[in-house]
Amino acid sequence: MNIKILPRYNVDGVHYFQRRYTSNVDANRDQLKLDSRQTQQIKKVFSDFDPHISIDVHEFIASKIYGGDYQHGSDAMVAGGNNLNIHPNSREQIFKHWIPAIGERLQSHSLRWEMYAAGKMDFTSGSRILLKEAATEPANGRNSMGLTQSSTFLLETRGIRLADQHFQRRVAAGLLSLEAILEHARDNHQEVLATVQDARKDFTNSKDDIVVTDFPELIKRSFTMVDMNNGSIVQVPIDFYDSTPATANLTRARPEAYLIPRTWIRIAERLQILGLDVETLDYEYRGAVEVYNITSSSLATEITEGHVLNTVTTEALVNLPAGSFLVSTRQKNAALAFVTLEPENVDSYVSFSGIIQRLPAPERYLLAAIWVSLVSTLCHD
Repeated sequence: MNIKILPRYNVDGVHYFQRRYTSNVDANRDQLKLDSRQTQQIKKVFSDFDPHISIDVHEFIASKIYGGDYQHGSDAMVAGGNNLNIHPNSREQIFKHWIPAIGERLQSHSLRWEMYAAGKMDFTSGSRILLKEAATEPANGRNSMGLTQSSTFLLETRGIRLADQHFQRRVAAGLLSLEAILEHARDNHQEVLATVQDARKDFTNSKDDIVVTDFPELIKRSFTMVDMNNGSIVQVPIDFYDSTPATANLTRARPEAYLIPRTWIRIAERLQILGLDVETLDYEYRGAVEVYNITSSSLATEITEGHVLNTVTTEALVNLPAGSFLVSTRQKNAALAFVTLEPENVDSYVSFSGIIQRLPAPERYLLAAIWVSLVSTLCHD
């Protein structure tokens, strides 16, 4: 195995004990917008290496209080790439083989684990505990890497706000989790490699619909917690948003390609950083395309939350001059184009306004017209 390690992602922010860069950009929500030059450079390293297996290693806040009486009781929490545009065979291998192997390794050393989940603190004894499993949103490191059709994992260990408490145990939990992944890959290398390679080939040639939005299922389950009253490890009944798998609620026929006008070179550049092949047209494009007629748009009070609510489609003839860009969806990283260019996606370049927020004010008003008439999908076969 060839292994590339980035030992510290957020070098400047960690100096101030914060997850954000010192520029106040959230590194783990900048994986598609690429607002930070730091993120752009790191994503370029990832794209150039193009791994079959990707691991995102974090720490979680162990001191959070839930239901007034409980804190996390796990040494480690684990998640896999679960966006529905990741090939189903890859997701099946992750959740049926890899993650159980991680759990078995931890348990063999008397360590505890859970699927990664997070929720809001509540200091009221007996209050409802609601946790959400690792979401399908593509803008985080786990899913953005998984959308390259790489087998991807998130490993979370207890760490934040603990200083040096239980340091050996925390390091052991992280190391054992990493070892479990690497040794599973070594011991099952033919199956692992074939699954990734076959998934990439099948995804590239697929005619299946793409998934634009989805939702988790609310279930009841028990979760490993520490009872703060006596320090015991207990299984606490909770409400749990289960996203393995999520359910698609907006799908769309897979386009053959996306057209991007040459004035929006920022979009093309970002897609290239993400590892997509972007063709610069040396001819004028004329033809019928499918375009979006955006019927309403709602901007939240925070800049990062602007989003398109409803769309319908119509057909139009467009002329794009030479120098415009074409992004074929017949490539293994095409899912990254789906999640950034389909406007309803929660992390799309329309929803996030991440590309256009720095333009002069008059140019901002062109956003809707540009997306309606120009950033369009080619007619389907």
